[in-house]
Amino acid sequence: MLPNSLLIVDYAIGHSHHTGSIHDSSVFCSTHLFQQHKQIFTPGEWAWVDSAYPAESWCVPPFKKPVASELTLNQKNYNYYMSKVCSLIA
Repeated sequence: MLPNSLLIVDYAIGHSHHTGSIHDSSVFCSTHLFQQHKQIFTPGEWAWVDSAYPAESWCVPPFKKPVASELTLNQKNYNYYMSKVCSLIA
């Protein structure tokens, strides 16, 4: 999803393996968005993605809680507002 317009720019359905047998991030690697992100995004553009996906300059997931620590207040606030925006299209 693009933050400036909330447009969905890519999706993947019907992956050839049984549901749940492949991690979401592996399926993501087979998408057009992952493979062609340099052609899709201009500088400064990115997509908000699920926490299963890798953090890249063009691919922004919510923050994950560190193993032996907590998220900072800024990270918690970011995740909260990101979830609110993403829920608008759900």
